[in-house]
Amino acid sequence: MRKLFFISGCFILIASCTKEATVKLPDTKPLPVMCSYICPDDTVIRLKLTYSSPLYSSNQVDIMEAVPDADVRISGDQGTAQLIFNQATKYYELKTNVYPVVAGQFYKMTVSTSKGDVATAETQVPVTVVPITNVTLETITENAGKRDYITASFTDEPGKVNYYRMVALYAFTNVFLPDTFRGDAHINEFYSDANNDGENISIVGRSYQSGDSTKFYDVFLFNCSVSYYSFHKSLRNDSGISFPPAGEPTLMYSNVKGGFGCFGAYTRSRFRYWK
Repeated sequence: MRKLFFISGCFILIASCTKEATVKLPDTKPLPVMCSYICPDDTVIRLKLTYSSPLYSSNQVDIMEAVPDADVRISGDQGTAQLIFNQATKYYELKTNVYPVVAGQFYKMTVSTSKGDVATAETQVPVTVVPITNVTLETITENAGKRDYITASFTDEPGKVNYYRMVALYAFTNVFLPDTFRGDAHINEFYSDANNDGENISIVGRSYQSGDSTKFYDVFLFNCSVSYYSFHKSLRNDSGISFPPAGEPTLMYSNVKGGFGCFGAYTRSRFRYWK
């Protein structure tokens, strides 16, 4: 009985010490979200610009709505040029025949919004196009049907830290139409050559396309800047993430100062595999 009174007294003491806490949430505002990836082979430089949705704000922002009235400029060794907003695509664009993207060079992207926000990011275009030396394919029967497993082989560029991304498109026929169609094979694999510098590398990707109707695969190997690699890998690893990033995620990679997102670069090679 004495023990019971002691325990009851402890509960009363704890309850009497409890106070309501008033926590002031941090002041936040929407910030620019930029996404732009440049490649020497592309004909157009593009940048997608939206605003983030702050975590602690009652003012909700449409994170998919493009911001059309910003001043967007790219600068590098060949000077500075302006990207113009395209109402049809909702991207800021600049043709590379006016402003070429050169392998090995550094570039800076600057976004100035009508709200007074300024966001900047820098990247370096990789020097080398790393060719795919061989592609092999294995078709496996699974519960949902047949799936193709594609292996892309290449030799890593020696003497440098490299970051790679493997993606693929497929072409297939339709029995009711005479045309050949193309689609995304949903292969999205990443590889860093840490501890494997200069070695022969193989990356395996699982295609979500049924194996029977596919005529060929176009397999692409991107030699990426660290910003491109880190952002897309964190985007893939963050389950359920939308594009562009849906808010102000603390675990998502970003190389943008004054905002969120990624300005990255890559070179690419392609290997067509006929089935």
